[in-house]
Amino acid sequence: MFGMGFFEITLVAVIAIIALGPEKLPKAMVEIARFLKKFKSGVEDAKSTLDNELSISEMREEANKFKAQIEDAKSSVNVNNMDLGLNDIMNDTNSQENEVASKKELTSKKEKKKKKKSQEKDEIKNLETNQEEEISTKDEISKDEDPSNKFKVKFDDEKVKEDN
Repeated sequence: MFGMGFFEITLVAVIAIIALGPEKLPKAMVEIARFLKKFKSGVEDAKSTLDNELSISEMREEANKFKAQIEDAKSSVNVNNMDLGLNDIMNDTNSQENEVASKKELTSKKEKKKKKKSQEKDEIKNLETNQEEEISTKDEISKDEDPSNKFKVKFDDEKVKEDN
């Protein structure tokens, strides 16, 4: 311990007993132990802080190296000749948008056709009911206005006139 042998440690202990006395020696030993703990924790904190700072500086150095590599790559690459495939992506997007629009148009056309068909069906039904009504009214008129009945009425009316 601290490069001291057994003889040196016993010599220090004897001097401490003579100087402090047997009453104050236990309290002094506890205080010395606390001081040594605080000292050790302070040294460990300083070591960890130093290690963190060294690792941060190493990280900065690595980051600067990567930055330099990126700058070199930027300067060596000609941006005009670079094809990232953006045109293909844009064409795919446009074609998808066109497909969606055409599907919407088809569905709207189908809906219009359905509406038109339903309107035509309604018109046909209306025409049929109108025709049926006309036929029924014609039948009623034809029954009421039978030409022979008219003739009889006219004939009877003329007979009555002749008699007068």
